[in-house]
Amino acid sequence: MNYHDTENSDGHEGRGTVSDLLNRVIEQTREIARTEAELVRAEAAHRAGLARNAAILGAVALVFALGAIFPLTQSAIYGLEWAGLDRGPATLIVGAVLLILAILAALIAASKLRKVSSPPTRLKENLSADAQALKESFK
Repeated sequence: MNYHDTENSDGHEGRGTVSDLLNRVIEQTREIARTEAELVRAEAAHRAGLARNAAILGAVALVFALGAIFPLTQSAIYGLEWAGLDRGPATLIVGAVLLILAILAALIAASKLRKVSSPPTRLKENLSADAQALKESFK
């Protein structure tokens, strides 16, 4: 039902009935809810795809890193020994550097996971815009 100016039985132009107005509000609210539900589903699917891709790439990186870590660690220790350090301090330095890198990588990963798990911002913005559009349509 559309809410348009109509001619009353007494010949004067006026607005539709309250019932017409309420039906229009209900119809528009249903349409908004349906559209917003579709948006939430699409955004959830998009976020799930991002999380899946991140997990796959993380697993691939882990496999390569595990294969490379042992020879690189040993080479770093040899390099420090060649520079004049004893094996004990060289091993401690290389281990500390690797630990710091692991902590940094874990912090970055946690930050990215927080972004994936944060509530959708577009939904809030769209609901506000829809509410404003409804208000404007009744002025």
